[in-house]
Amino acid sequence: MPAAEFSGNYTHNIDPKGRVTIPAAYREALGDGFTIGLNNQFNAIALYPVEKWQQMSERLDRIPDSDVRGMAYVRLIKAFSFTNQSLDSQGRALLPAVLRQKAGMDKAIRFAGMGRWLEIWDENRFVETCEQTETDIDALLSYVNDRYYSPQT
Repeated sequence: MPAAEFSGNYTHNIDPKGRVTIPAAYREALGDGFTIGLNNQFNAIALYPVEKWQQMSERLDRIPDSDVRGMAYVRLIKAFSFTNQSLDSQGRALLPAVLRQKAGMDKAIRFAGMGRWLEIWDENRFVETCEQTETDIDALLSYVNDRYYSPQT
């Protein structure tokens, strides 16, 4: 049975050592032994509970070694993922410097619940991305409805 869902968003700051306090609302769903990596677009850091990371790893493992292009994707995902992470006694996680750099993070960040995982964004990038998405919300809603909710013929 899956743990609680990640939803909502919270603003925080990264401390000088690269640590961030995980909001209490997310800690139970995150659990112990989570993975820190990049999201699929490489524009935010993602925190994956064990169950979600196992599902992702199983999907990546289905890509044959002989598929050079597929393995390039596997390499990017796995090389920038850090497994078996845990929170310290104050509920903080260390965000590796390489991930902060790839995600363009400085100090101000935004946590964004993604249902089965948690994303951490640079605050300005999060706001800009949401504003861009909202300008074309009708087309986005149409895409989601057509792709995922319309009956298939």
